[in-house]
Order: sequence, then structure tokens, then C-alpha cells
Amino acid sequence: MVPNVLTRATRTFGRISQQSEVGLDLRVKKPLIVASLPIMSIDDLERVKHIRDADLIELRLDYLENPLSIDPRDLTQYRDRIIITIRETSEGGVNSVDGRRKAEYLERLYELGVLYDVEASFIERYSVPYRGKIVSAHYMDQIPPLEHLKTLLSRYASEALILKIALMASRGYRGTLARLLDMEYDNIAVMPLGSDPSVLMDRIALSLMGSRLLYGYVDKPTAPGQMHYREAIDIINCIMGKKL
Repeated sequence: MVPNVLTRATRTFGRISQQSEVGLDLRVKKPLIVASLPIMSIDDLERVKHIRDADLIELRLDYLENPLSIDPRDLTQYRDRIIITIRETSEGGVNSVDGRRKAEYLERLYELGVLYDVEASFIERYSVPYRGKIVSAHYMDQIPPLEHLKTLLSRYASEALILKIALMASRGYRGTLARLLDMEYDNIAVMPLGSDPSVLMDRIALSLMGSRLLYGYVDKPTAPGQMHYREAIDIINCIMGKKL
């Protein structure tokens, strides 16, 4: 399966790179593979110990009926391997949570040195700390103007560990995401969202162009367009040893 995917990903890379000015130096940057794990109960934290091959493990706490029910101190034993995500429902999250309580929870994680993913829109409302964290923006309905996205990058990329932008796979998304990778920042992650099989190839291709994170699922996709994280590892390892 990997050789066929490799061929399609390479072709997609060529198609997208024509819409970008990304140079050869970025092609060889290996993305970090993130295994996304829905957390249904505190017992699911034990599964982190058995996912050893991913670079990072995203714990989606918004899958919990009460997304803030896990004591932040219980997460510190995994803090060198995890990303905590409590996704807003407006940006693809599952269960809603009170904004002020979420802000307090994230501030506690910040104090404990736990990596988390927080929406730029949430930062603007609650002023939570984001230095050294993942700042994200998910556009589920339409593609915003490129200048809006560039403003977002200039506002957050200098202090965030990674700035992540996800767009629904509608008209013009490939060119928009590719152009974001042309900017001078090297801590950008971009990804399309969609159920079409071509979206998987786009994610691989954009990773080859410098997108810093490649998400895959553990049990089931936590966002449209994800492949299994082990498949992502196999494909990236195969491609990185192949001259494009």
C-alpha cells in the first residue's frame, strides 16, 4: 500500500509546490507525527504508555462528558510526550466547556509545563498564555482571506511553539496553505480537512513542503482527513529516503 500512496503523494507534492515558492531546503524537513487519541475516561491515559512510535500524542479531552474532569497533575507524568487539546465545538470539538473554566485549566497546565493546543480565537477572548504552546485556527465553513491568515501568523508565530492552521478542503485551499509555508516562519503547521481521499495526499505533500505536524488517528479520526498515525509514519519514512 505504501508504494502506491508514495506515488500519489509525490504527484500531489508536485502539483501543490507549483502554487508555492517553497525551496528544496524545506522539502527534507521531517514533520512530527502526532497520534490523536480521544479520551473517554481517565483510564485512557494509560494508553499513552503503549503508543511509543509517534513523536507526540494528542489527548483530546473534549471527548470527555466533562472535558475538565481530569486533574492536570495526572497529566504531568506524560508531559514530555503529549499535547492536551480541549477543542472548541465551533472549531471541530465534541463537548462544550465553560470558557472561563477552560482558561483556568489551561493556565494550570501552563504552570505545570504541559504542552497544549489552544485556539487563537480563544486566546483573543480569554488572554491565556501561549508562549511555547501550539496556537491553532480551524476554518470549518469557508477559507478566510490570505491576508487574514498572514496577520494571524505575524501575531502568534514568534512566541508559539507551532502555529497550526486547518482549512476545509474547498476551492483554493491548496494554494492558500502552500503560500502560508512560503512565509519566513519555520514553525508553521498547515492541514486540509475533508473526507475525500485526496486530502490524505495533500497532508503528506504539505508535510514535505515544511508543515511541522502531521496528525494521524489511533482508533478513529478526530478530524476529517486523518490517516492512521502508523501509516503516516511508514509513508514519511519511505519518502524521506526517496529523492523527489
